[in-house]
Amino acid sequence: MSELLGVSRALVALTETGQRALPLTARELLPALVPAKSPALGSSGEGFTSPLADWEPLEAYQKKCQQQAARLRRELTRMQKKAAQHYQRLQVLPSLPANLPASADRQRVQQWVEQRLEEARLELQRSGPAAQALLAVRIKALEYEAAEALRELAMAGALGRSNR
Repeated sequence: MSELLGVSRALVALTETGQRALPLTARELLPALVPAKSPALGSSGEGFTSPLADWEPLEAYQKKCQQQAARLRRELTRMQKKAAQHYQRLQVLPSLPANLPASADRQRVQQWVEQRLEEARLELQRSGPAAQALLAVRIKALEYEAAEALRELAMAGALGRSNR
């Protein structure tokens, strides 16, 4: 910095501590050396964005989150349809034995109905409201991650950069 300003290192150090002021010619050069609105960098380099940064991994992650969320939305739709079918079975099947003709083997039909009712109950455990809610939460989480990744890319000005 001292070389660029044309002053001694000692003067730069004294200026940084507020003990001395830079000469007018050095102060006029200073704005050109410090980018406007640059974030103050901590010792960790926080806030620094390299113009050569490879943003492809973040872009790929953002797309992956979007794709997974879309796949899970389709799965949720299938799950809802399946649950609706099994709710309907639970409503219809119990009355089936009572509507049979007198000549029917009621015991065999009742066993068949009980098996189908148990299958419907088990399927509702896999695709019912609780399972649907868990899947909906997972979809929201993936959509949030995709949105955050997109926001980070936009803040870095990296959207579409890796595709150039």
